Amino acid sequence: MNVLMNPARLLIIILFLIMLLQAAPVTAAPPEQYEFLNLTQAFQKSSAEKKPMVLYFGRYGCSTCRKMHKEVFSDPSMIENYNKKFVLAYVDTESGNRIKMPNGERTTEMQFATRNRILGTPTFIYFSHDQEPLFKKAGFQTIEEMNRYSEFVDRKLYKTTTLKDFRPAQ
Repeated sequence: MNVLMNPARLLIIILFLIMLLQAAPVTAAPPEQYEFLNLTQAFQKSSAEKKPMVLYFGRYGCSTCRKMHKEVFSDPSMIENYNKKFVLAYVDTESGNRIKMPNGERTTEMQFATRNRILGTPTFIYFSHDQEPLFKKAGFQTIEEMNRYSEFVDRKLYKTTTLKDFRPAQ
């Protein structure tokens, strides 16, 4: 009798395959060519270097994240600009990976995302050089918008104006 014809053996094979699929960790990943750190490392580096930080919240299977990776994060000027001007951190909103906050508290990436009211991905939070949250942007952002945010933070214009009122140099 053929192994696949035996219902009991077929069920065992199917269950084994399901277990294998569930055992393999599936994680989200930040865009390549960027110097993304985990949140713990990013907070430490931002504090030590007095450099502003961008926190990118993403998740596995996020079609808008993939679109941004392909259309925005692939831009050479973006790669250079963000790697040079910011400490970059990536948080997987569905991850159970443990992180350590600057105050010593330990939590998971998922709990951190929930606490920060991240309702969808991608979401970006920009921080000043002294790690004060400046603004949050959710959803697809164009190259022009990302460059606008970079200029706003890099020039410390948040001290004198709002992002809404800021008009980048042309």
